[in-house]
Amino acid sequence: MQILSNKSVQYTLTKRDLKWMILIVVLYGSVSFVRLGTFSNPQTFWNPSMARERAVVSLNEVTSVSKVRHFTGPRSGIYKMYGSTDNKSFSYIGEMTQKKVFVWADTNINYNLRYLAFIADKNTSFMGDIALYDKEGKKLHVYFETDNAQVLVDEAEQVPDKISYLNSMYFDEIYHARTAYEHVHGMAAYEWTHPPLGKLIIGIPIGYFGMNPFAYRLMGNIAGILMLVVIYILAKRLFGSERSAILACVLLAVDGMHFVQTRIATVDSFLALFIMLSYLFMYQYLLCKENERLGMKLSHLFFSGLFMGAAIATKWSGMYGALGLAIIFFVNLFKKYNQHHGTILPQRHTGIIIISCFVFFIVIPLGLYVLAYFPFFDVQFNTEDKLGEFIKLQKAMYKYHAGLEASHPFASPWYLWPLNIKPVWYYKGEVPKGFVATIAAMGNPIIWWSGIVAVFYTLKEAIYYKEQKNVYIVIAIFALYLPYIFIDRVMFLYHYFPVVPFLILAIVKLLEGTASYFQKPDLFKWYGVASGISFLFFYPIYSGMIVPKVYVILTRWLADWQFYSGS
Repeated sequence: MQILSNKSVQYTLTKRDLKWMILIVVLYGSVSFVRLGTFSNPQTFWNPSMARERAVVSLNEVTSVSKVRHFTGPRSGIYKMYGSTDNKSFSYIGEMTQKKVFVWADTNINYNLRYLAFIADKNTSFMGDIALYDKEGKKLHVYFETDNAQVLVDEAEQVPDKISYLNSMYFDEIYHARTAYEHVHGMAAYEWTHPPLGKLIIGIPIGYFGMNPFAYRLMGNIAGILMLVVIYILAKRLFGSERSAILACVLLAVDGMHFVQTRIATVDSFLALFIMLSYLFMYQYLLCKENERLGMKLSHLFFSGLFMGAAIATKWSGMYGALGLAIIFFVNLFKKYNQHHGTILPQRHTGIIIISCFVFFIVIPLGLYVLAYFPFFDVQFNTEDKLGEFIKLQKAMYKYHAGLEASHPFASPWYLWPLNIKPVWYYKGEVPKGFVATIAAMGNPIIWWSGIVAVFYTLKEAIYYKEQKNVYIVIAIFALYLPYIFIDRVMFLYHYFPVVPFLILAIVKLLEGTASYFQKPDLFKWYGVASGISFLFFYPIYSGMIVPKVYVILTRWLADWQFYSGS
């Protein structure tokens, strides 16, 4: 099929490409960094040295206290609370239960007191700063009465006026970001069911800026921005068109799943980025001509293998991407074999490349995978047989995922993911009646639904014309998606996230063909505009913005798109 002429057809990057990438990245970053999270939260905690240890705080005078606002550290606990007016006779008030880590929570007490005592049920719990409120909801000045209670009031300015995702963890951050903190501070890792690399990356800003929401969400957001750069470069390499590269970059920027998933401190953003990078370098290798320098070919394969190893060291599902890379590599190898009637030229390069691939795609990823476990070797593998402990952990990980039979209200089977039917409701904020603050992981419906057509179109093009770029896109999509057919455990829509960039590339391919057939070059522009409008419409659902409930009701296009409580 004849592609519409485009003056900017050039497979190498130009200065104009750089300007476009910078522009899109700046615009996207100006949105993604807004309300990412607060820069501060309590950094010191009361960690009782023994069970039943008591900490006492006090007020200026006897006051009717309505509630206690408290912050949980890296370990949760239960505290019995006792009130007193004279610091001599204490009466039991009730229990304060920490349900999640690194979150603010309120416990109602409604009690007249001047002194408040907390007695820990165990010595493994952590409590950060607290605040007491009178019956009118006014924050009171709190002082430490016992020395160990000083850490409960030393960062009083950190107590938020409102509790939200801006100052507290939500969804799986309580596993991934918490474990990142534990790695930074040499503690035993709570989350061990996925390899450590992604959590180590989350921990980098924590080590510099402390444990606050902005810090533990920063690297994921940066990964989301880098994904835009990677897809621009990849689309330019595939289609040789500035227009196609711009559209691919814009579509990823306005996809809801990309926006939501890279702003939450989980490891999926790194998984998707590493997979994209590994596929980019593999395609760079495919573009090498036979007379290309061997060093250039090997460098592309080296980085492809390195990032593939990084993906696997982040999440085992990175191995699905590895399967696709292997298929792409060997399809290309046999294609060259057939072109030269059974002789792959130059012969010496082929042998070196195959041997090097063994190193790049097996030895290096395996080494990177083991290296990512260095915090475990130092902290959790206490025996001399550290290798045995490492192998035992890998078996435990497999057993966990293979035997997981838990259910979840937002779980969905693999065959529903492209339809975007069942989003994952990550967050529901406490807001005034008639308003809603919510975050849901769901795709941009314009992109995801048209993507289904695009995949079949690209598959048809790959079968009939066997063009390298079409085969490449189809293999990437199917390798990252179809393995989930054979997985029985509970799964969620965000497992589809690594597929989305390649889905977008298929959409670009579809638009190229459609625009060429109907002689409608403006189709690129209007599709991008429509996708951008869709993103803006659903932005409150993606971002946690407080909006009237009636607006959120308008976003309920499907039955499971209910992002508010009640009917």
